Amino acid sequence: MEKAPKYMVCVDNREESRVALRLACMKARTRSGTVEMLHVVPPADFQTLGAVADRMREERQREGTHLLKTLAEDAFAAYGVIPNILLREGSAGDEIIAAATEDHDVIMVVIGVPKDTGGRGKLSAWLAGQLGTNLLIPLLMVPGNLTDEQLQSLV
Repeated sequence: MEKAPKYMVCVDNREESRVALRLACMKARTRSGTVEMLHVVPPADFQTLGAVADRMREERQREGTHLLKTLAEDAFAAYGVIPNILLREGSAGDEIIAAATEDHDVIMVVIGVPKDTGGRGKLSAWLAGQLGTNLLIPLLMVPGNLTDEQLQSLV
């Protein structure tokens, strides 16, 4: 029996990550698959000391957990998909690669990209190289300005 496909979608507070989540949910629903949402919180600043750093870390973790729960509720309401949630701390690129490497069921990593890539172009290019060289799974970069009709045509 063939395993259900699993799509790992990287999410944050940007609208383009919500668009990427919508596409991942559409794909999962159509193919009887699952969605894993990954949110990476930046590490605490090493120059910040003790209790302040701990409080900053806790706040980032709390915000990340709230974001993941909210997006999971939205995904279920809109698509009937209950995403698994994964919260990691570290460098976004490194943590995305690590999460995809650790989960052998992931068939695709999905990220949202803004129309104007700005500083995101380097991360996208780096991820594509890492995924293609080390994991041999596709990276789907979803433009953040796609409509639901356009997303449906990609399913």
